[in-house]
Amino acid sequence: MLIMAFSINPVVRSLLFVLLELALAGRLSAQQRVFNAGLVGGLNFAELVGEGNTDYFGPNVGIIGSARFARHGQLAMELLYSQNGEYILPEYYPTLEYGNIALHHIEVPVHVDLLIGLLQHDAYYDWNLNIGVAYTQLIGYSVKDRLAERRERPGDHGNRRAMLLQAGTTYHFTEHFGLNFRASLPIRVEGLSWTWAARMVYMLG
Repeated sequence: MLIMAFSINPVVRSLLFVLLELALAGRLSAQQRVFNAGLVGGLNFAELVGEGNTDYFGPNVGIIGSARFARHGQLAMELLYSQNGEYILPEYYPTLEYGNIALHHIEVPVHVDLLIGLLQHDAYYDWNLNIGVAYTQLIGYSVKDRLAERRERPGDHGNRRAMLLQAGTTYHFTEHFGLNFRASLPIRVEGLSWTWAARMVYMLG
């Protein structure tokens, strides 16, 4: 796999430090906790080549931090490695068989969560509705043709950055474990489609 070398953007580095601090704060007791932090991991699903299906998938993994600002509201931020999301528009994709494109992104979502007690509301709120935006940057890519030979590029990715609109929902089976579904759509929508993600969430607090 060919992955381009990259340096971490200073803004992304600062967000990483903030999330690590949230992880430490998340170890306080429930009565004291305003902040929480955890891990997320799952898969993206996107069509990429415009064939009307979601045949292309890749990992969506990273860390999450949250800050409660109301009884039923919190602000959350994530720092993710995200593969094969349909976030940017190249001039073309070569004709490739299933699964031979790998686009590597850094993704930084920020979202507001509505906390709802569906089946559980005494110890924690089990259902969250999420809406927000995300910044993404392409940091590398690899492509293989039908003969499994590496190609240098899957198309012209002159614009490597994108902003996304995101909406999703999370159901927590326990105070720590939950399942999240998210839909993402680039603000520049012409020629681009939805990226869907299904992820497990583990919160420390």
